[in-house]
Formats: sequence, C-alpha cells, structure tokens
Amino acid sequence: MVWIIIAVVVLGISAYFGNEYRLDRKAHKLNSGSEEERSLAAEMQEIARKIDEGKYLYR
Repeated sequence: MVWIIIAVVVLGISAYFGNEYRLDRKAHKLNSGSEEERSLAAEMQEIARKIDEGKYLYR
C-alpha cells in the first residue's frame, strides 16, 4: 500500500516538472521557424515562466 502512494506522489511530481521542461524545449525548437512559430514559442515560454513562478510561490 505504501508503495502505491509513493508511486503516485513520484508520478505527480514528475508530471508537474515535466510540463515546464517540455514547453521550454518545444519553444526552443520553434524559435528557428517562421514568424508564426516564433510567436507561438514566445507564448510557450511565457506559460513556462508562469509555471516556474507558481512553483516557487508556494515554498
């Protein structure tokens, strides 16, 4: 039973941190594209920044 709780906690933490990393990585790839892709990349970076600020807000 304890292992299930630990597994759920680890999965939740990895999903939380993974979203920010994935947005930053995708935005970096889009920066070298067309004007529309660069605009989308800027929006993704802004979302990732907001996630990062929220993460440190509750510590």
